[in-house]
Amino acid sequence: QRYPQLMEMTDLGRFTARLAGRLSGGMKQKLGLACALVRSPELLLLDEPTVGVDPLSRRELWDIVHHLVDEQGLTVLMSTSYLDEAERANHVLVLHEGRVLAQSRPAAVTRMAAGRTFVLTPAAGDNARTLQARLLDEPETVDAVPDGGRVRVVHSEARASGAAADESPVEPRFEDGFMILLRRTATRESVASITLQRPLAAGGDRVAVEVRDLLKRFGAFTAVNRISFQVGRGEIFGLLGPNGAGKTTTFRMLCGLLVPSGGVLRVAGVDVGRAGAAARQRLGYVAQKFSLYGALTVTENLEFFASAYGMRGRERRERIDWAMQQFDLTRHAHAASSELPGGFKQRLAMSAALLHEPDILFLDEPTSGADPLARRAFWRRITALAEQGVTVIVTTHFMQEAEYCDRIAIMDGGEVLAQGTPGEIRHLAPSVAGREPSMEDAFIAVVEAARRREKSAEHAA
Repeated sequence: QRYPQLMEMTDLGRFTARLAGRLSGGMKQKLGLACALVRSPELLLLDEPTVGVDPLSRRELWDIVHHLVDEQGLTVLMSTSYLDEAERANHVLVLHEGRVLAQSRPAAVTRMAAGRTFVLTPAAGDNARTLQARLLDEPETVDAVPDGGRVRVVHSEARASGAAADESPVEPRFEDGFMILLRRTATRESVASITLQRPLAAGGDRVAVEVRDLLKRFGAFTAVNRISFQVGRGEIFGLLGPNGAGKTTTFRMLCGLLVPSGGVLRVAGVDVGRAGAAARQRLGYVAQKFSLYGALTVTENLEFFASAYGMRGRERRERIDWAMQQFDLTRHAHAASSELPGGFKQRLAMSAALLHEPDILFLDEPTSGADPLARRAFWRRITALAEQGVTVIVTTHFMQEAEYCDRIAIMDGGEVLAQGTPGEIRHLAPSVAGREPSMEDAFIAVVEAARRREKSAEHAA
């Protein structure tokens, strides 16, 4: 009696014959939730259940949780680093370094940012990322993030509307109040911009990555179906899509780790199909999960990767010293990398990927599960790299991070459904009462519309 109920609730009935290891990330989380609900518990503990899960699957998981709470009276205690999820809770407990900063309804935290939250439009010739970087350096700024081509800023004190000619007041959200709480207790860390020893020429007409009719088949299954896009020098390009959309397969082909079944793929001017090793010498890669050697110290990891990139003697010492200084790793030099805090693991992975100063940097969900402060520090460094000509291609399930990109492409079913600037993609979302459509609204609208068209075509056939 219980199994059919859980299958219907999670929509897993179609996949009963599939091995759990071959399910997408979102389906794995729903299967884990179903297993936890087999005995109808009174209390359900969810420890960051949506890390690495796409927005569509996140919404489905939340629908299930709300059904359990509203219809079955289940109590749910959930930890999350996604602040939009915390905003949906009945009650929040905000923690930092083991201390309780707030314990209330989410609305009480949101009200802390009343009168302090504004949006600014970048000047002509400027972009939201560079304006954000300048605002974060100002002592009266609590927080600043790109938001639809503009910058959303939270000030340390309330100010009257129109106090600054280029500012427009906006309604606060939970994340704004959360950052105010955090800044009261957390030491404000100055994130130094990364300075490359060999800056590249950004902009212009140079194409860093060219993908044309790219195809990848595994037997009868088509994982990537003739997709096309271009990425310019010094551009940040976002590759978005639900779990199982074909993003990882595309990434592996771009890095020369998978051979395409067809199409044209050029990276840094090199045909990856004919000269994969030569192309990889100009690439850097940061995986979603920490993939360096846990038993080696920070220094030993960097020494290994420097040797792998062909560095010897003085050059190797200089590049390792550069990485230690740029990413503030010196105090952890002799620590085993498996024992590092999450944020420093990310820094080590970034430093290893940048030792050889690659032309193109691939980031596969690099901030999955990271806290808001770590995400902002990470993107500050990525902005600095792009300004020095490094091309960045990033996958993410966190739609607010898509706002940092110059352009994005949304994939599903191995095909590109939409591509353009964040502002252009936002316009694909239906209007939402009382607020502007978000990137998440647009993502869900684009993917659901494509799936409806596919189902209609199947019925017609």
